[in-house]
Amino acid sequence: MNYNKTTVDYSNLPEWVTFLRDDLNLKGVGIGLIHILPGKGYKFLHQHEEQEEVYFILDGKGIIHVDGEDVAVAKGDVVKINPEGKRAVKATDNSDLVAICVGGVPKNGYPHYTDSLSLIDDGIPDYDNPPYWYADDDDVKSLLKRLKEKRAERTRNK
Repeated sequence: MNYNKTTVDYSNLPEWVTFLRDDLNLKGVGIGLIHILPGKGYKFLHQHEEQEEVYFILDGKGIIHVDGEDVAVAKGDVVKINPEGKRAVKATDNSDLVAICVGGVPKNGYPHYTDSLSLIDDGIPDYDNPPYWYADDDDVKSLLKRLKEKRAERTRNK
């Protein structure tokens, strides 16, 4: 069989990001289905070593914060971000944001870590500087500290 198929209910996606790596046995492209509730957003900025990302906005409104600039997005928009672009995504206060994020995989492949949830794990998270919408949130800062420690431990054990 030269294909894999899954069915997605885009109107009922779980909150945050759903990766399709396992469902489709992906090896050459990373796909994330994004559902962000109104007023919510990524808790940290990130960039990539090699991977550029393309965001297809399926529904709702929000922003993609890239290198300090808010790029307004709405249904029908497509935004490509270079690997070095430091980014985070946020829904507007009165709208969910539903999108597909796609990134290509280099020939030598990913993932780097066997326990990685996503196919493309060359992300460089910035756990020290949350996006401005969470800059004063102590719970988010505490979460980012734990994530930073966990990543450091995983890197040491690589």
